[in-house]
Amino acid sequence: MTDASLDPWGDLRAAGLVRQIEAGETLFREGDDADGAYVVLAGRCAVLEGDERVDVLHPAALFGEIGALSSGKRTATVIALDPTELLFLSLSQLREGFAASPELFWQSLLLIVDRLRVVTSRQVLYRDEHKALRDVQRSLLPDLSVVDAQGAFRIEALWQPCTYASGDYYDVIALDAFRHLIAVGDVMGHGAESSLMMAIARAQIRELARSFRRTDELLLNLDGYLRDNAPPKQGMSLVVSVYDRRDHVLEYSVAGHPFPLLLRQGQGGELPGRPGIILALPFLLGTGYERRETELEPGDQLLFFTDGLFELPIDNGGTQLGLAGLATLFGEVIAAGTDDPLARLFALVSAADIGVAADDDRTAVLLSID
Repeated sequence: MTDASLDPWGDLRAAGLVRQIEAGETLFREGDDADGAYVVLAGRCAVLEGDERVDVLHPAALFGEIGALSSGKRTATVIALDPTELLFLSLSQLREGFAASPELFWQSLLLIVDRLRVVTSRQVLYRDEHKALRDVQRSLLPDLSVVDAQGAFRIEALWQPCTYASGDYYDVIALDAFRHLIAVGDVMGHGAESSLMMAIARAQIRELARSFRRTDELLLNLDGYLRDNAPPKQGMSLVVSVYDRRDHVLEYSVAGHPFPLLLRQGQGGELPGRPGIILALPFLLGTGYERRETELEPGDQLLFFTDGLFELPIDNGGTQLGLAGLATLFGEVIAAGTDDPLARLFALVSAADIGVAADDDRTAVLLSID
């Protein structure tokens, strides 16, 4: 915008609608109500989104007009870099100025278009970064095609994040020639912090898997490690189990996570047990984790999953699918004998969900005993 574009505001400036702010002073913060727009008359201001500086405003720059015109919230924080003089324009004054000066209206539109072009470019960059983050997460998931089950069992998984990054986690680790560790977890929240927590937990679980003796011991040691090393306030639920194909025994322990669903001869239900506390939350104190064992039989189907598969609305009254509903769908899928049971289960869950889009990650691991 040129200096000439400020001429229509001469009367307003003469009326005293000019504000002086000192270097370092905050004009407004992201999330504040938008009560008007501003024009920089002298000095410079920084525009921040979160803690990131995304723009610097120089004399003749108009800003804050989008929030003002939409009667919305400020989308960024503006802080003075120098002693700065600003012309404040209320919504009515902004409209009057546009009506009085078509040239100003046109120049303002060009300014908004340029700003949107910058925002769009930044969004493309963020999208590419998010895609890269998801690709990194996907690379951390185990390759189940190399699991050597010796014909004793089959294992498959499906991971479906709802955003660019996921806090859902699953892993399958061969402990020796006969035993496999199966773990499924869910980090609180979404986004980059959750994915970081997931990666930290994965690495430590794989380290602990080298020498642990019991699943409850593994959870206890993992909880201590995450409390000391994980991002703050990033709790994680987890079920960890070990299946020994020699005696068909599954050992398992749970930290604040849904218990796996066992389907046997058409009848399904949760494995029994006491859920321990969620991992890594300093304000939660517990007395350790419980270790359970159950013997699996040929034909058994064991489903490990995260809460995105059952904590979802199925009617306008707020009724959720729930564990019973998920168990019913699971039984229907297995009874149908489909070649891809997890894909079919996820499709049925999505069909039952009346929400516009899934608002939680969905992950499942299916252990089938031959």
